[in-house]
Amino acid sequence: MATAQKGPLPQCPRCPIGRWCSRSLGAFLLLALLGGAGLALAQQRRNDSLGLASLLRVGEPIIAADKRLLQLGWRPAPAASADALDQERSGSSLASLSGCAGTGLGYCRFDYRRGGARLAVITVPAAPGSPGGPQVLRWVDDASGQRWGLCQNDSSGELVPCDSQQPKD
Repeated sequence: MATAQKGPLPQCPRCPIGRWCSRSLGAFLLLALLGGAGLALAQQRRNDSLGLASLLRVGEPIIAADKRLLQLGWRPAPAASADALDQERSGSSLASLSGCAGTGLGYCRFDYRRGGARLAVITVPAAPGSPGGPQVLRWVDDASGQRWGLCQNDSSGELVPCDSQQPKD
């Protein structure tokens, strides 16, 4: 008759599961760890597949943002032709300028494309005397509607951090 082995848990010497687990526990734990890391990475990529969340900074001059976007392979792709009044309002003659609002805070939109991805950058006029022209307020992935930066609160009109998980309709 078989006797149990000594150790933290009694094991049957004829039990194949006990022998398999003792040899393969490390491999099993490694597979579980890699699987969990893969799921976390897939979730992160699903939420921000192009790394857009950290691409720009609120308050950054559009001139600096444009330069970095061009270096990263983004190309100007305005949704509309900006006219002289839009260029005057934006304080910029960048090729990516699509247009500016005629009222309110003076929002301007700059559009970019990289492959099939489209990015809209919304700016506000810089404070008088600030270098670099308009400043980045928020940026939007046109495909998903995800937004980063500052968005206007509908109830009070104040600027609050955008909720990138909830695209605004």
